[in-house]
Amino acid sequence: MLNARALTELLTLNTDDTLCKQWWLMTPNGTLLAYSQPSGIKTLRNKAAMVALSWQEHQLLMQPQPNDSEQDEDEASTSQIREPVVTLRALTIESTTSNVLTTRVQAGLLLTLGGGVPPRRHGFEPKTSAEGDDDAVYPPEDTAEAATSSEELTTSRPSSTMSNAAISILRLQRKKLDALADAILDELERTGFTMPGKGAIDMF
Repeated sequence: MLNARALTELLTLNTDDTLCKQWWLMTPNGTLLAYSQPSGIKTLRNKAAMVALSWQEHQLLMQPQPNDSEQDEDEASTSQIREPVVTLRALTIESTTSNVLTTRVQAGLLLTLGGGVPPRRHGFEPKTSAEGDDDAVYPPEDTAEAATSSEELTTSRPSSTMSNAAISILRLQRKKLDALADAILDELERTGFTMPGKGAIDMF
């Protein structure tokens, strides 16, 4: 059972006016479970829907493409539902006005951070970086490795227009995201909670 009030308090406690402006917990299909206060629910739902669509798109893009014989077998057994071969671990969406970072807390449960950014350099292009379980964390610790590593991530673009300040802020946001996700996971494991595969989620 998820304690929505306790989660809301935890998320709100970890907000600030610049680095971590907003937090929310959601399912991969965009259902909001808890979020920091204050939050405009309509705007937040739109953000959650955007993250959900991007998460599902990149989860699909990460899957290996079947050859012709495998595709024939798939079509012959359409009633069988297969789990993803490669599981999406994290997604980072960099836009002109914000960084939106999402990580998987456990199967079916995502934690998202909406963070502020410094003024972007001229020529900045929005970028989405996806990580599987075996991929390096984005952005990498070493600034010099950022361009090389980001190019290996799904739909990443060259990071030559990212300032050192922007990379440092994104790195700090990722550390805070991972730390809070670990804290939430520890509590869920302590209480024995796992997200249900189907059906309603018990909350109080």
